[in-house]
Amino acid sequence: MYLPAADEEVWVGVVRMLVHVPGSRTLKDRRRAVQSLVQRIAARHHASVAEVGHLESPGAAVVAATVVANQPQLVRARLDAIRREAELAADSVFVDSNTWVLKMSAADEVASRA
Repeated sequence: MYLPAADEEVWVGVVRMLVHVPGSRTLKDRRRAVQSLVQRIAARHHASVAEVGHLESPGAAVVAATVVANQPQLVRARLDAIRREAELAADSVFVDSNTWVLKMSAADEVASRA
């Protein structure tokens, strides 16, 4: 049985980033640059990060990162820091991003168990 704490709040944030990998001639070159970015973001920002799109494109990639916190401001700040990390990456060029911040509720938990 799930009993939420009185002060419990769960906020989940996702940032989806499109990056270009200039000079990559092969998928191996691109994957090396993208994997470097994914590992750097995961290590520095304690986020879950994955390459989620353009998997077979030699020059582009879609990378997504997610974080969880108890306040939406913390989630937003961490996602902004992740986006800045991608913007400053030396081996890829940041193109665009989308960000979502969602509040999860106890009702969601109850519905998922039904």
